[in-house]
Amino acid sequence: MPDRLFTPRFFVMCGYSFTVFLSAFQLFPTAPFHILDLGGSTAASGLFLGFLTYSSAFSAPLTGAYADRAGTKRVLIWSSLALVGFSLLYAVITNVTLLLALVILHGVFWSGLLSASAAYMTSLLPESRRAEGIGYWGLSTLAAVAVAPTVGFWFYNKGWLWLCLLAAALNLVMAVIATQLDDA
Repeated sequence: MPDRLFTPRFFVMCGYSFTVFLSAFQLFPTAPFHILDLGGSTAASGLFLGFLTYSSAFSAPLTGAYADRAGTKRVLIWSSLALVGFSLLYAVITNVTLLLALVILHGVFWSGLLSASAAYMTSLLPESRRAEGIGYWGLSTLAAVAVAPTVGFWFYNKGWLWLCLLAAALNLVMAVIATQLDDA
């Protein structure tokens, strides 16, 4: 069955992507409120996602090329571990300028994660069903984006530290899942 789409590796990668987006999209909508709580301006709170997005976009050609050379599995593992570190740093940093500087670096690793996961998933899919497979895979990210803000704000109401610890734990789960992936 060379055109088999739904393989164990496919479902593992869907689980990985769900976890990636669950972790990120609980942080993205809550971080601006945290910046306001720290005394930052509304402009600074808006810069958080802006800096992450621009950093991710401008570094994508570099992180994609790096994933081609170093291997997608390796980039997935190291990016996941870096996001554990960012999540823990977000928990303790109270300086808004430092927080905004950190999110720029976060964007580079986010870009690596997105590039490597897309390349890895594409390599798993049979060519004759690639677009279909990417469509199904996309559902895992959309499902995470649908529930993550609710989860994020629930934890944010318990305290910023709890939200960051949850993100760190999810990122650690991502790293563990990535170590279990076959080399693509």
